[in-house]
Amino acid sequence: MHPIFRSPLVLALLAVSGASAGKPSPPLDSAAAQRLDALHVAPDSAGTLVYRGAVFAQSPGEAEALYHYERRVSAATNGFTATHITHNIQGAVLIAETATVSPAYTLQRLDMANQQTGSSGSAVVSADGRHVAFTLRQAGTERTGRETVKEPLVSGPSLHGFVLGHWDALAGGGKVPVRMVVLDELRSYGFDIRQARQDQDDGHTTFSITPSNWLVRLAVAPLQVTFDNATRHVLRYQGRVPPMTEVDGRLRTLDARVLYSEHASRYR
Repeated sequence: MHPIFRSPLVLALLAVSGASAGKPSPPLDSAAAQRLDALHVAPDSAGTLVYRGAVFAQSPGEAEALYHYERRVSAATNGFTATHITHNIQGAVLIAETATVSPAYTLQRLDMANQQTGSSGSAVVSADGRHVAFTLRQAGTERTGRETVKEPLVSGPSLHGFVLGHWDALAGGGKVPVRMVVLDELRSYGFDIRQARQDQDDGHTTFSITPSNWLVRLAVAPLQVTFDNATRHVLRYQGRVPPMTEVDGRLRTLDARVLYSEHASRYR
C-alpha cells in the first residue's frame, strides 16, 4: 500500500467512500438483532410516525425504490428520541438509528444496529457537549473511541431538525458548521450547512450540507435537503444514506434521492 493510504484520514475516507466495502458481513450481536426483530413486529414501540421515506438510486428514470424508511418520535427526559427504521423492499428491517436530542435538536446520544454491515454501537455526548464517546460492536469484538468536538454534533435522525432550527440564520446567508457522527468509523466528520436556493415559485427552500475537508469532498458529494416553506415539512433529500447497495455481489455505499410522504402535522 502506498504510504499516503496509511494515514488515518485517508483510511477513513476509503471506508466512507465504499472502497473497502464488499467483505461478507458478520452477524449482528444478539441484543442488536433482537432490537431489529422487535421493530419489525412493533414499529410503534419507537414512537409516533412522523413521515415515511422512499429511497431511490440517483440515476434518472429509476422509478423503483431500493429501500423504505420511517421516522418515529417519542418523548424522552429533556427532549425526545427520533428513530429511523430502514426496510428492504420485502419489508424486513435492516437498520435502526435512534438519536436522543434536546428540543433544539442538540444530539445527546446515537444508537445504531445495522444488519447489512453486522455492526451496532453508540455515540454518547458528554453533558458539556465537548466530548463524544464511541462504542462499536462487530464480529464478536468491541472497539471504543473518544473525540473532542467544538462544533455541534448531528446524525441522520437529527440532521433535518437541526437545519430547521437554524433556518433563519441560514436564510440570511450564514454558514453553520457541524460534525456528522459516523459510528462505523468511531469518529465524526466536519460539514458546513448553507442555504443553497429558495424558490418562490414552488415555495421550497433547499439547504446544502458539504464536507468541510477537501479530501472528504472527493468521496462524499454535498448532501441536499429541501423543505416546504409554509409547512416546514421535509420534501426530499439527496446524498449519502445508511443502507448500502449490492454491485456484483459486493456491498457499496449508496448516494441516493429520498422522497418523503405521510407527514405528521409538524416536523419533529
